[in-house]
Amino acid sequence: MNLLAALSPLRLKRSASDTRPGESLVMASRIVAALPAYQIALWPDGWVLGPSGEVSVRDTHAMAEARRWYALADRGAGRPRMDRTMRLYGTFVPRPVVELAGQSFPSESVASVAVQLVAGDWIAQRRQQLLAAPDEAVRARALGWTGSRHTPDPSIETMTACIRHVMDDCLQEGLIPAADYDLKVRPDDGFGIRGYRCVVTLGLDGDACVRFRDVLRTALVPWNRAAVRDGVAHPLVRVEVRGGRGGE
Repeated sequence: MNLLAALSPLRLKRSASDTRPGESLVMASRIVAALPAYQIALWPDGWVLGPSGEVSVRDTHAMAEARRWYALADRGAGRPRMDRTMRLYGTFVPRPVVELAGQSFPSESVASVAVQLVAGDWIAQRRQQLLAAPDEAVRARALGWTGSRHTPDPSIETMTACIRHVMDDCLQEGLIPAADYDLKVRPDDGFGIRGYRCVVTLGLDGDACVRFRDVLRTALVPWNRAAVRDGVAHPLVRVEVRGGRGGE
């Protein structure tokens, strides 16, 4: 089976209910107002809803960045003032919400009760913030996606092996030319969720490098995730392809 053809019916675990183009502001407000508490706390893409209704909590960029602030406070004397500082910089997420990452709940109602117990007032404030621009909130939610084979925070070794395997499959399918290449995979986690920068250097011209990059990006979709930050979806695995063999 052709690899790229096999991706066309790929089930992406969309973290958003679909929105229609031109959806009215009133409808967007109704959507946000009706959201369960756990989705408000983990907005825009901090949960995965399982086939049986279970809820798995994962990091959003905001949660991951808040975790760094809390780690900094724990190492110094700034812990009592950290909440105020985080609010000033717009990075505040309650520590109990941040600590929910990696946990699972049997249902949406249980997840909502859990977050309300630890951050009820903040969730109410957060809902009001989203309602101030409900169309933007709904749009941001629709941007995120997760490939069906994605696993959170893989090691460099695991990610490198995955990319090499995908490249081998693409080569066998005739989607990329046979060529010697140099592959470097590096962590990319300056802010938010940890991602990976994949740089392939090989002896092809510019147009061929672009085609190679597009094929590899598409083939990696099942293992990738686009997380939402500042209203833009950022793939956690970024692919660059460079011509020449002289390294970076």
